[in-house]
Amino acid sequence: LLEDEALQHKFGRDLDELELLVKGALQCVKDTDIHENIEPVNLNLLLECLIEPYLLPHGNGRVTVTGRASRPFSGKPLVLRRCMGNLIDNALKYGTEAEIRIEDSSERLRIRVLDNGPGLSDDLVEKVFDPFFRAEPSRNRETGGSGLGLSIARNIVMAHGGDIQLRNRPQGGLEIVVDLPRNLRKEPSQ
Repeated sequence: LLEDEALQHKFGRDLDELELLVKGALQCVKDTDIHENIEPVNLNLLLECLIEPYLLPHGNGRVTVTGRASRPFSGKPLVLRRCMGNLIDNALKYGTEAEIRIEDSSERLRIRVLDNGPGLSDDLVEKVFDPFFRAEPSRNRETGGSGLGLSIARNIVMAHGGDIQLRNRPQGGLEIVVDLPRNLRKEPSQ
């Protein structure tokens, strides 16, 4: 109904952005509403599948994995895949390489995802876990995303009784540390 073409174009862009925010919110709820059965998850295989596109000779060798889980982890496989996929995608979005380090013990499974990107200012380190918060200020989804990936990852880890932390690396880049308990005493939250 608007006659001014420039105003029509701006209005269309605003509606498109609003639609993306609503879809993102719905996806966030869907991804953290964990309706899966707990089962033994082979995290080694899960990570191998996630990083396969980045391996040589077909990929460009941008992701490496060191360490292995000594045994399956009792969890919800689809959301764990989503969690780790979000963390790897973030590492590659803001850096050129990602390194995954797995440390396993009888008490916990620790997965570190390290990148070589620019890192974050100290005041943003916790804020990046807030839904819709984007450290990259442009409104371009190609460079900034929707601001839900880390929030979803945190919800998934916490639903499994674990913890997730992010910190700047001394040599540059970020390190995300996922700690998952090996002896979960209760069912992950529904």
